[in-house]
Order: sequence, then structure tokens, then C-alpha cells
Amino acid sequence: MRLLVTRAEQDATPFADELRELGHEPVLQPLIELRMLDFDASELEDTDALIVTSGNTLRALEQVGAIGGLARFPIYCVGDATARRARHCGLQKPLAVEDTGEKLAAAIIAMAAPGTRFIHVAGEHLSFDIVGELIRHGMPSRSLAVYVMEAAEAFTPEIAEMIERGTLDGVTLLSPRTAEIYVSLCHRHRLAECAKKMVYFCISETVAQQLRTLEPCRVYISERPNRKALLDLVR
Repeated sequence: MRLLVTRAEQDATPFADELRELGHEPVLQPLIELRMLDFDASELEDTDALIVTSGNTLRALEQVGAIGGLARFPIYCVGDATARRARHCGLQKPLAVEDTGEKLAAAIIAMAAPGTRFIHVAGEHLSFDIVGELIRHGMPSRSLAVYVMEAAEAFTPEIAEMIERGTLDGVTLLSPRTAEIYVSLCHRHRLAECAKKMVYFCISETVAQQLRTLEPCRVYISERPNRKALLDLVR
């Protein structure tokens, strides 16, 4: 299949390589772009543990040279890939790794000592308010935004033409925000009728829900909300 890859550029290429290994033809159209934010790294000192829900967080911390000072903190991660990157950066083995923010919050609530202070180091746009959930359970928590994912303003002319002519077979979507941007651009380019005919491979039900205004004919959702399960879906 010829599949549209919508991930940010730094993640799109390795994902496209994995699709090629499965015999597919990936076409890249990053719909979000990573931009680091100015932040005060000293804010990371006043905590007992870190929560990291995206590898982009670690990229931002590496860029400002803040990783080395965090090795002493316990770390809780969403996703095996984020946990592997954390270990590669020299952070100690994560105490908990879950597929989603909801599951990670439940794990933290179950295992963390009362009074443990958490910082969720993340991007500006969050799919789940893990800090709010921890606070509701009496755990002192706060967030620190270190990056933002900026939305693409348009499809490239080549991609718009592929959608219009029906020469794309499907679309891979790995985040609610990416799916939201994709749908918005389909409407902006007046391609909604063409886009609904393609098959959509979504990493979660939350992602699939963003497609509702397109009314797509075929939507498939991976069994687990991670990249490996999504790749299994498109085999």
C-alpha cells in the first residue's frame, strides 16, 4: 500500500523505513514540527520524580544540556520507545512504563510513596492531564512545558494532488493532534470527499475519533496504543 506518514520529521523517517520493511510505500507529509521552548532548567531541581510522556521531551532537555543533572531522579514514562531513549540519555531505569498517560497515572498512584513530588516534563499540547489526575489523588504535581509541536498550515501540492486523484491507499495517524490537523487540512483544501475513501490506521480510539467529520469508509485501530501495534495492523 502507498501510505501517508504524518509524523514529525524526526520520527517520520524511521517509521517510514519500518513500513518499507513490511512491503509498503510510505509517503511523508509531516503535519507537526518540533520547536523548543525557552524554559528554566532550574525548575527541574525542586522535585522527587519526573514524568516523561514523549521522546520529544528528552530531545528538548538534551538540547539545553539539562539531561545530566536529572540522572538521580526516578522517572516514569509513557511508551517503551520513550523509556529506551531515557536510558540511552543516561537516566536511570524507569520505575514504570505504560502505553498511555491514563495507565501511567494509575501506576504512579498505586506505587508512589505519599507526598512524592512530581514534575511532568512535556509539550504544550497534552492529550491527557496526568498532573490533574495525580493532584486529585493527593500527589503534589506540576508540569513544565519544554517544547511545542507546531501545526503544518497546508499539504504540499504533491500530497494534495495524491489525495484528490486517489493515488494514496491509506493514512497512518499516531496522535490525536496530528489527526486533528490532518482533518482540518482536508477540509481547508476541499479534499474531504476524496479523503473519506482512504483507509485509516489509527494508534488509538482517541485518534480515530478525530476523523469523525470526514466520515471515513474504513478505520482500523491498533490493539495497543503504540507504534509496534500499529505496524502489526498494517502488515
